[in-house]
Amino acid sequence: MKRLRPDGIFPLELWDLEVGDGILWDYMNSPRFGCILKSALIEVWNGTAKTRSEGVIPDIAKHFAGVYLSGGGSAATGDALLGGPWKTVQKGVDQNFAGEAGAMALLSEQGLSGWMLDLGQSTLKVSFKGQRRTWMRNLTRLPIRGGPDTPLVEQRGELRRFLAEAIGDCVALSGEHPAAILCGLPSRLDDAGVPEGSSYIGMKGDVSLLTDAFAAAGLHSTQILVLNDAELAAVSARLDPHVHPGTLVLTIGFGIGAALVL
Repeated sequence: MKRLRPDGIFPLELWDLEVGDGILWDYMNSPRFGCILKSALIEVWNGTAKTRSEGVIPDIAKHFAGVYLSGGGSAATGDALLGGPWKTVQKGVDQNFAGEAGAMALLSEQGLSGWMLDLGQSTLKVSFKGQRRTWMRNLTRLPIRGGPDTPLVEQRGELRRFLAEAIGDCVALSGEHPAAILCGLPSRLDDAGVPEGSSYIGMKGDVSLLTDAFAAAGLHSTQILVLNDAELAAVSARLDPHVHPGTLVLTIGFGIGAALVL
C-alpha cells in the first residue's frame, strides 16, 4: 500500500472548528449550517479560527482566494457562502463522484490504470471501466458511534465485508482484476496510509483494512494507493481550469473535509 501526498495540495482539518460552545460538526444537520459555515470560514480567512483538536489553523489558509464545493451536501450550501471576503464560490460539476477525475489523473501520474474507491461517511463510491456504483452505509452494521462495550474487532470485520462485497460486485460486473485501486478514505492518514480516526468504529490504526478487504474480494496482487478523501477532491478541483491557487476545497456530506489548492 502506498500513501500518496499530491504536490500542491495542503490538507486541513476543519470539521472541529470551534463554533460558539461547540464545533462545526455539531451543526451539520442544522438548517442554518450554511450561515454557520460562512462565519467559521471568515475566521479561517482572517487567521483567527481554531480547531478543538489542533488549535490555530495554519497560516497558509489565511486569505484563501476562493471556495470550491463538492460532495452530496454542497448544493444546499453554496449560496450561503456568497459575499464573503474570498473572491469566488464554485460548485463542482460532479458532486457525488468528486474524486473520480483526480483519481484517474493520479493513477496516470504513477504510470498505472485502474479503479477509484471513495469511502465516504455515508456512501461508498466506486468508479471502474467507465461505470459507477454506490453503496449506502448500513448504520445497523456500521453504526456511527460506539460505546465502551462496542466490539472493535467485530466492527473492523463488518467494514472489511462492506468493502469486499462492493469490490466483489465490481469484479463480477467488469470481468477484470484491476492493476491498481486508488482509495480515498474519510480520515487523516499517516505516512504509511494508516487511518488516524473516523466515524467508522475501529478504523483508527487499522493497518490492514484495505489489503484484507481486497483480498477477500479476490484481489491479491492489486496495487493500493491511498489518500484522504478531501485531498482527492482537491486534486480533481485543480483540474478545473477555473480553479486557481489559493482555493479552499470543501467536501460536504455526512461530515466536512477540506484541503487547500496551493
